[in-house]
Amino acid sequence: MSLLIVADTGPLVILAKLNHLPLLHQLYTEIRIPETVLIEATTLAYRQDAKRIVGFAAQYAQVMPDIAEDDPDYLDYGLDAGEAQAISWAKRANCPVLLDERRGRAVAKQEHLAVLGTVGLLLKAKQAGLIPEISSLLDNMLAHDYRLAPALIQQAKRLADEG
Repeated sequence: MSLLIVADTGPLVILAKLNHLPLLHQLYTEIRIPETVLIEATTLAYRQDAKRIVGFAAQYAQVMPDIAEDDPDYLDYGLDAGEAQAISWAKRANCPVLLDERRGRAVAKQEHLAVLGTVGLLLKAKQAGLIPEISSLLDNMLAHDYRLAPALIQQAKRLADEG
C-alpha cells in the first residue's frame, strides 16, 4: 500500500461512475482532495457519482483548503482551478498526483511530480489483486465518454495480460 496521493477531479468522477472509488482507499493510506476539486466533482449534487464522491471524501479523504493564488506554492500554468490545486498540493506534500488531463500531467511532470492516471490506478489495483480485470472497466470509461487514447487502452490491456 502506498502512503499519500492528491486526487484531481476527472479520476474521482470516473471512479465514482464505475463505482470503484474504494480502490483509492485500498491502495493509499492517505488521500487528499483539494476543496476546489471536491466542488468541481460534486457540482451536480443530485447525480449518483457526486453522492459517491461526497460519501467517499467524508469517510476516507482529507479535504484540503485551496492554496491561495498569491502563495508561493500555488502553481497555475493556465490550468483549470482543480488541476492547479491538485498539482500545487502534490508539490507541497511531495507526493504523487492522480490526474488524467494531458496538459495537467505535463505540468506535474515538469514540476518533477509522480503522476498516476485512472488507467494506471486500475492496473495497480489489478496487480494488487483488488479487481479481477480492467478490460470491462476501460470499456465502461469509454461508454461514459471518458477520453482514452486507443494506444493507451491497448497498452493497458497488454500490461494487464488481457490482450
